[in-house]
Amino acid sequence: MTQYDNLLSDQLESCEFLWHSRTLLVHAANIRLLDLVTADERLEAYVDALRTRAGAAWTLALEAAADLMGGRAFVRITLGVEGSSPAPDQQILRLVGSGMVSERPASDEFKGYVGALAWVDGSFASSPWIELRDGQSPAHRAIAAAVCGARRGVQLVGWAGALSDPSPLVRARAYRTTGQLGRADLLPQLRPGLTDPDPECRFWSAWAAARMGAAEPLDTLADIAWNNLPRAVRALDILLRRLDVPQANAWLREFAKLPGRQRDLIRATGVIGDPLYIPWLIEHMADNATARLAGEAFSMITGLDLAYRDLDRRPPADFHSGPNDDPADENVALDEDENLPWPDPARIGAWWAANRARFSPGTAYFLGTPKASADWLEALSDAFQRQRHAAALELAIRQPDKAMFEVRARGRLQRQLIARARGLA
Repeated sequence: MTQYDNLLSDQLESCEFLWHSRTLLVHAANIRLLDLVTADERLEAYVDALRTRAGAAWTLALEAAADLMGGRAFVRITLGVEGSSPAPDQQILRLVGSGMVSERPASDEFKGYVGALAWVDGSFASSPWIELRDGQSPAHRAIAAAVCGARRGVQLVGWAGALSDPSPLVRARAYRTTGQLGRADLLPQLRPGLTDPDPECRFWSAWAAARMGAAEPLDTLADIAWNNLPRAVRALDILLRRLDVPQANAWLREFAKLPGRQRDLIRATGVIGDPLYIPWLIEHMADNATARLAGEAFSMITGLDLAYRDLDRRPPADFHSGPNDDPADENVALDEDENLPWPDPARIGAWWAANRARFSPGTAYFLGTPKASADWLEALSDAFQRQRHAAALELAIRQPDKAMFEVRARGRLQRQLIARARGLA
């Protein structure tokens, strides 16, 4: 292998790693839009470097085994659809249909293919998207539906037929896309999904219809959340945002009686946003198992950046979570509270005692402002990614016939969309 081949291999691996890192950043608790823009610029720089030897880079990416991070799938498609491969549309169909991408939407390969077709310029994405939409494999058609939702404003015609696809994999993704795009005209086509035996279809049809203002799916979402079925956390998230504060509080009082749902209960208080829960959250900040999650819910209500306001503490010396370096340890799950600050209950309690008069129990707050007067675009501009996800959903509920803001899109595009929404562009 020549020096140039070694360099190309290093660039390919770096690009794959940066894509994988980006998939984590868009859900991170300590990342803002500015950080995402920086990460995107770095990723694009490596993609540009691969484009200088695009044919060789595409061949190298194709020959290597699929990785677990989805980065290679991202590189294969990004370079492939831009003309680095012969007959790129057919190559993409072959890759997807050959088992190189799992038919599970949660798989890293699936995300890599969807992410690539959302990343590239629309002029490159349209042709392979049509081939995928009309493909024989359910994986083809599911990726097509997913890309349509991920690209939001780009009109990819003909995807709505997937709502009646014989494959539950495709139907579930099409239901999700319908909600993402705010296609309220397709609400009647979501109704069969509410009784679909496939749990993904049932959840995403309910989620999409609820996001666009329908009342019927709220019972379905409540059932999913109450019984801790697949997607229970997301079901609880949208259900409580759709209910008014008295209804949400009443529902949560009964939910609190369920065993083993403490973390979901803590999250739910931040979703509702009622300052009534703050003393209870402060109590849970003293428990290492729930401290950081309680701190996040507190910040979701009050808008306080605990680390910036010096309301955090050092991590407990004896606390361990997530995977470690021990090969015999079967715990391989990532710590979902990673990068959240450790709240200091005493200092936060003192802050609350001095500031509680600013908050009215029974009112829903988001980042320190009543939801009724919240500036959702401000939150989308400056808040942390998890808070931005919440702001995007809140805004989507208030604009049921418009496409949701995509907080995972390329950072510069997000900035442009926010500026346009403010009338600045």
